[in-house]
Amino acid sequence: KMSLSAIVHDDHVDVVCSALAVNCCQFGCFIQNTPRIPCASENHDWMTKLREIAPSKKLRNLVIPGTHDSASVTISKWSLFAAVGLCQNLSVVEQLQRGARYLDTRIGSGVKDSILVDDVNVVHGILTGGKFVKVLEDVDQFLCDNPGEFVVMEVVLENKRQLTAEQRIKVFKLISSTFGDRMITKDDYDSWFNLKYVTLGELAEKNKNVLVLLHERICGFCYEDKTFDMDTVTREFNCHKNENCMRNKWHNTMDSQRILSSNEEFLETYCKHLGKLLNSQFVMTPAFGGVENVPGLLFGMKSLRPVSLARKLYRKEVLETFLRDRADCKWNIVLLDFVDLCPLLVR
Repeated sequence: KMSLSAIVHDDHVDVVCSALAVNCCQFGCFIQNTPRIPCASENHDWMTKLREIAPSKKLRNLVIPGTHDSASVTISKWSLFAAVGLCQNLSVVEQLQRGARYLDTRIGSGVKDSILVDDVNVVHGILTGGKFVKVLEDVDQFLCDNPGEFVVMEVVLENKRQLTAEQRIKVFKLISSTFGDRMITKDDYDSWFNLKYVTLGELAEKNKNVLVLLHERICGFCYEDKTFDMDTVTREFNCHKNENCMRNKWHNTMDSQRILSSNEEFLETYCKHLGKLLNSQFVMTPAFGGVENVPGLLFGMKSLRPVSLARKLYRKEVLETFLRDRADCKWNIVLLDFVDLCPLLVR
């Protein structure tokens, strides 16, 4: 465990960096990266090992760590409001090596009116990060090194960060060419890839290890006199509508007890719907709230930084205890910020 003095020091520095009166631009000058309870974090082949002993285990019956705004680590810590937009300390490769198998990837244009796929960036709100092509290359390399693993990658076009029609086509082509025959295709989805029944053994037998999901916001445009709706994109590029394959719910709260109870309600409502992945979002959403919160935000008693909110959620008596007490529930994807801060929970 971390020493008490180290924990107190981290908490004190976090208060200072959270205080709008001190760090009014919310630069990411201090983002904690030390878990309260460290443990072995190398889980690069956990699906492979599980398949070897339980090939009939269904994908829908696995508890799968997922990362929220997975590539946000590529945003510069010295960008305005970076501390409010950063949701991960680790690179996408490091997240995968630690066990994450669902990636939430937000993209948008880094250069207005560009037609180049190289100008498609990782984004989070007004913040711009690294190149999307690099994220794809990293995921592809991990899957080449670990062919027995299976990754669900969701690609979301961020609001107000529009891509040109030509960029969208190039994004779809880039995804398809990067993952190739290892993607779950439309034919797979229409035949054997039924999320209610598909097993780890089947995925390995058919050499499939990536399912790409798209938010419909990126579709619904015309290019060279052809309309690219979601069905067309699925048919031509093997990228699937997220709502067809997964249920999730944004809880929109920064209250840790509320996010636990809301996820429990969500699970109770949909746990019997086995034909889709179930994404339980344990993600705290920063908000100013009412006037009564202003003093706390000014002096660091409250925080707009996801890392501060995540650290409170990852206390042993909060999220870890909550999940352990409900270990027999039908959890599936468990979505987390700053996955490096809860290695024991992930393991």
